[in-house]
Amino acid sequence: MGLKDKTKIAEGLAMISQVGISMILPIFAGVYFGNLLDEKLGTNAIFLIILTIVGVVVAFMNLFKLSTRGNKRK
Repeated sequence: MGLKDKTKIAEGLAMISQVGISMILPIFAGVYFGNLLDEKLGTNAIFLIILTIVGVVVAFMNLFKLSTRGNKRK
Protein backbone atom coordinates (compact mmCIF):
# COMPACT_ATOMS: atom_id res chain seq x y z
CA MET A 1 0.00 0.00 0.00
CA GLY A 2 1.52 3.27 -1.09
CA LEU A 3 1.59 6.60 0.66
CA LYS A 4 -1.18 7.98 -1.56
CA ASP A 5 -3.46 5.08 -0.62
CA LYS A 6 -2.84 5.62 3.08
CA THR A 7 -3.50 9.34 2.68
CA LYS A 8 -6.81 8.65 0.91
CA ILE A 9 -7.85 6.24 3.67
CA ALA A 10 -6.97 8.79 6.35
CA GLU A 11 -8.92 11.52 4.53
CA GLY A 12 -11.93 9.22 4.23
CA LEU A 13 -11.86 8.34 7.91
CA ALA A 14 -11.52 12.00 8.85
CA MET A 15 -14.52 12.90 6.68
CA ILE A 16 -16.65 10.11 8.18
CA SER A 17 -15.74 11.23 11.69
CA GLN A 18 -16.49 14.84 10.88
CA VAL A 19 -19.88 13.96 9.39
CA GLY A 20 -20.79 11.88 12.43
CA ILE A 21 -19.80 14.54 14.92
CA SER A 22 -21.46 17.36 12.98
CA MET A 23 -24.69 15.34 12.88
CA ILE A 24 -24.75 14.10 16.47
CA LEU A 25 -23.71 17.22 18.41
CA PRO A 26 -26.52 19.59 17.31
CA ILE A 27 -29.17 16.92 17.87
CA PHE A 28 -27.91 16.04 21.34
CA ALA A 29 -27.56 19.73 22.20
CA GLY A 30 -31.18 20.30 21.16
CA VAL A 31 -32.36 17.38 23.28
CA TYR A 32 -30.29 18.45 26.28
CA PHE A 33 -31.22 22.13 26.27
CA GLY A 34 -34.85 21.40 25.38
CA ASN A 35 -35.14 19.04 28.32
CA LEU A 36 -33.36 21.54 30.58
CA LEU A 37 -35.75 24.34 29.59
CA ASP A 38 -38.79 22.12 30.05
CA GLU A 39 -37.64 21.19 33.55
CA LYS A 40 -36.85 24.80 34.52
CA LEU A 41 -40.08 26.24 33.14
CA GLY A 42 -42.29 23.33 34.16
CA THR A 43 -43.66 22.79 30.68
CA ASN A 44 -44.39 19.54 28.94
CA ALA A 45 -42.01 18.44 26.19
CA ILE A 46 -42.59 21.53 24.01
CA PHE A 47 -39.03 22.88 24.18
CA LEU A 48 -37.63 19.38 23.84
CA ILE A 49 -39.54 18.89 20.60
CA ILE A 50 -38.76 22.34 19.20
CA LEU A 51 -35.04 22.27 19.98
CA THR A 52 -34.69 18.68 18.77
CA ILE A 53 -36.20 19.71 15.43
CA VAL A 54 -33.85 22.71 15.32
CA GLY A 55 -30.93 20.37 16.07
CA VAL A 56 -31.92 18.04 13.23
CA VAL A 57 -32.19 20.97 10.80
CA VAL A 58 -28.77 22.29 11.87
CA ALA A 59 -27.31 18.79 11.54
CA PHE A 60 -28.53 18.49 7.95
CA MET A 61 -27.27 22.00 7.16
CA ASN A 62 -23.85 20.92 8.44
CA LEU A 63 -24.02 17.78 6.32
CA PHE A 64 -24.88 19.86 3.25
CA LYS A 65 -21.97 22.23 3.92
CA LEU A 66 -19.56 19.33 4.34
CA SER A 67 -20.73 17.64 1.15
CA THR A 68 -20.47 20.80 -0.95
CA ARG A 69 -17.04 21.56 0.50
CA GLY A 70 -15.89 18.07 -0.45
CA ASN A 71 -17.09 18.56 -4.02
CA LYS A 72 -15.17 21.83 -4.38
CA ARG A 73 -11.88 20.07 -3.60
CA LYS A 74 -12.21 17.60 -6.47
